[in-house]
Amino acid sequence: MTWLYHDDPRPDIQALVPDDVSRVLDVGCAGGALAAALKARGVLHVAGVERHPEASARARGRLDALVEGDILSVELPFAPGEFDLIVFADVLEHLPDPEAALRRYLVYLAPQGRLLVSVPNLRFYLVLLRLLCDRWAYTDAGIRDRTHLRIFTRRSLIALLEACGLQVERLTRNYRLFEDQSRMGRPGALLSRLVRSLAPLLFPDLMAFQYLALARRAAP
Repeated sequence: MTWLYHDDPRPDIQALVPDDVSRVLDVGCAGGALAAALKARGVLHVAGVERHPEASARARGRLDALVEGDILSVELPFAPGEFDLIVFADVLEHLPDPEAALRRYLVYLAPQGRLLVSVPNLRFYLVLLRLLCDRWAYTDAGIRDRTHLRIFTRRSLIALLEACGLQVERLTRNYRLFEDQSRMGRPGALLSRLVRSLAPLLFPDLMAFQYLALARRAAP
């Protein structure tokens, strides 16, 4: 994972953060860029958990509280129901037991609070083509990131959230034409813009590079 990965303010995540949120827990907060952006828009308190020392060092000056250590085992100083929003931005796929992670942190979510997660989509059309052509290979980032321990599709993400007693309030997709957009140039950028406008009408799941879900506790 590159430093850019650790310092991405995630405008796609920001777009799903409800306006009435005042206390946020960013699980896997990386360098704290998302937290800084949320603070800038008026969120009163942002706490984070991060295990990478370099990312933690950068995040420390951006968050109101930071816990450095493994997400699944580090001691957490938070109070039950302390947060209006808990964020797992591209984190669950890196964990050996995503459900255990969600259940551990849901204790700290307020009764009417929300959970916001993003995960890569294994059904992205280029990944499927690679599998069909026997051209699978791990990469340093993206859907085929070599550090991913779990895979997700739209259905499996929703099933995971429901298993934890959550219901999806809003589901969005990040559409892409290529897995790696850093070298596509101006023509590729224009074509990608066209694809993003057509993908929701044609192949919403096959063109989805990533899913983002905003969820809350299901009614009893």
